[in-house]
Amino acid sequence: MESLPKSRAKQLRALKLRKARDEQGLFVAEGPLLIEEAFKADVFPRYVVYCPELIESTRDKVEALLERCKQEGVEVFETDSGEFMTASDTVNSQGILGIYGIPAYELEPLLQKPALTLLVLDNLRDPGNLGTIVRQAAAFDCGGLLLLKGCVDAYNHKAVRASMGGIFHVPVFADLTPEDAMQQLTDAGVWPYVTGTTGQNAFTISYPPKTAFIIGGESEGVQPFWKDHEVIQVGIPQTEKVESLNAAVAASILIAYRYQAGQG
Repeated sequence: MESLPKSRAKQLRALKLRKARDEQGLFVAEGPLLIEEAFKADVFPRYVVYCPELIESTRDKVEALLERCKQEGVEVFETDSGEFMTASDTVNSQGILGIYGIPAYELEPLLQKPALTLLVLDNLRDPGNLGTIVRQAAAFDCGGLLLLKGCVDAYNHKAVRASMGGIFHVPVFADLTPEDAMQQLTDAGVWPYVTGTTGQNAFTISYPPKTAFIIGGESEGVQPFWKDHEVIQVGIPQTEKVESLNAAVAASILIAYRYQAGQG
């Protein structure tokens, strides 16, 4: 097995930063589960790095993945634990990671679908929350995620890991302004709904075929733009024992409700 070149080791370390990911159009997915999910989605890594010292608990899975990489013509590099951990973002690494191209999805064709559920994320800063939302979006057939400017990067190591492979199944569109998102949604006949603790009961509304839920981060909520433009507000019924729901939980409830109803 070929040893990891210094240039690739340097690249792996750099990809921990959003700037490098944006410039190179690459991200890292660590662990056998994520690499398996990528293959299921017909997404192939640019190359794979593994460490024999760190794969004891997942040896069979890792060896099967390495064989798959060989069959598909994917480059595989071996390295030691010290070098591997400089690229890893976990304390207890499973010893394998893949480097993938950030996909360039097109929003307009997606918006033309006759039935669609979207999530618009506003002021979402926590990568774990975002990754969980991506995971649930894959589980409940959400059409895509629109991330407004200021949201955490969907290809952040922690966000990718928390998505449990969902990042390979759900289109993500980043760095939109509220104005641009609103314009594109309304032009395509997608009805936006702002979620929060007040507003109409989210479970009693008859949603149109094309619906977008706007979810704010826990600390800041959504930007004033949405209320200024009189976007319909919906709330998930809950007790007064807690102030509000976690953003990932709220998003999951709403898209699960839509999925169960067979909408989008």
